[in-house]
Amino acid sequence: MIQEVFLLLVGLYLAWSLGANDVSNVVSTAVGSKTISFRRAVLFFVMFALIGLLFLSGPVVRTVSSGIVPSELMTIPHAIIVLFTAGAWIHFATWRKWPVSASESIVSGVIGVGLAESLKTGGDLVHWAMVLKLIGVWLFSPLIGFVAGWILFKILHGFVRHHHLYFRDFLHDFLGHPLRTFHEWFSGDMVRRERFFKGILLLSMGYMALAFGASTLATTAGVLHSGVMSDGEFLHLAWDENTIFVLMKTMVILAVVIGVLTYGKGLVDLLGSHLLKLNPLRGAVIQFAAATVIVTAALFGYPVSSTGIFIGVFLGVNRGDDHSHLKSHAANHLKMAFFVTIPVTATVAGLLTLVG
Repeated sequence: MIQEVFLLLVGLYLAWSLGANDVSNVVSTAVGSKTISFRRAVLFFVMFALIGLLFLSGPVVRTVSSGIVPSELMTIPHAIIVLFTAGAWIHFATWRKWPVSASESIVSGVIGVGLAESLKTGGDLVHWAMVLKLIGVWLFSPLIGFVAGWILFKILHGFVRHHHLYFRDFLHDFLGHPLRTFHEWFSGDMVRRERFFKGILLLSMGYMALAFGASTLATTAGVLHSGVMSDGEFLHLAWDENTIFVLMKTMVILAVVIGVLTYGKGLVDLLGSHLLKLNPLRGAVIQFAAATVIVTAALFGYPVSSTGIFIGVFLGVNRGDDHSHLKSHAANHLKMAFFVTIPVTATVAGLLTLVG
């Protein structure tokens, strides 16, 4: 029973780390554009993330629990290694203010365990066909996000030319269209338009939270599910499988909330203010485009990098704008964190499995 308790604690530690790191992707645009306060954004996130985790996470859970390595391989010790490795890496990245990919951290840990057990037994315990699919999705999903963000921003920006939330925006539009800009400023049209897009931004944030629950949180639930299901004695003593799984998902959500409230505001500031200057129009485009890519991948069972897609959409929106709002030093900081995650977590998980 000690192993089961430790598995749960490590899973909650990972969920706490996810809250401190990945939830910044969801709430940063709304907070950074001054649409909603940080704490209200977190409450809004919880409602929609719980819906995504409870009702849309099944395909991703199946992929993580049995699609990468055989389900019988992921015992409680192996699940503990994967969850602890991913949680420690994400915790370290949060301390460094790197918004790394939680899904890639967890999946890479599972691959590392499979490789280590393959070396021990002399067999091939990794489902390489699925791994290659995941690598392809990881590589191309940020590019898809880039294209989606660029196209959606161009379409909306064609209807809404002005976005005077920041002085630089106002000056740019005033120099290009002084009479129209002057009229919109004093007629109140601009204020009404900004309020409209703030409402759209809140809806898109809920959509992004739904995607987060269906994909990123589902990877954590998938590893927890594998570990618990491998212990027949525990299942015999506890409730039925569905009840256990719902309780695990609920605890994961609570741990995520604690993470974002206690340790996540620094990354919200990085993505919402230091990476790209945001207003409600840009924020709504970023949230909606990123969430659509993530939910589509999740429905096919692919746990994608919400961070990578989010950054891809950021870059696409920045490219589609008339004048750049992206801060290059912040973008370069993110690239380094993104490409280090996979080898680090796979190697550490594999070494812990070999030693154990």
